[in-house]
Amino acid sequence: MSTLTDPEVLCPLCRVAADPRSLCCPSCREDLSVLFRLRYAGRIDYNRALEALHTGDTATALFRLRSALAAEPGLDPAGELLESLSVAGPGGPGSAGRERDTPSD
Repeated sequence: MSTLTDPEVLCPLCRVAADPRSLCCPSCREDLSVLFRLRYAGRIDYNRALEALHTGDTATALFRLRSALAAEPGLDPAGELLESLSVAGPGGPGSAGRERDTPSD
């Protein structure tokens, strides 16, 4: 798994790198929160996928993972999780090897 770096957000007015803590341009103080949301959309969707998996909603998790990869194709954790869910099948992770309900003799 690769290390993620923070995407750079440049102020469209003065082309200065924005401050990710304040979500503002350090030069002109323009509010850049919308640009941060767009730049971090893949990571936000990845985190929402994790939340969906935590609640057992595999369908939403798959949708969010695909959205994360569409927004940020190099988001390796999302790709790896999507692949592991695809391998696990429709029952989600951990469903392999479970016994099905069968009538007893």
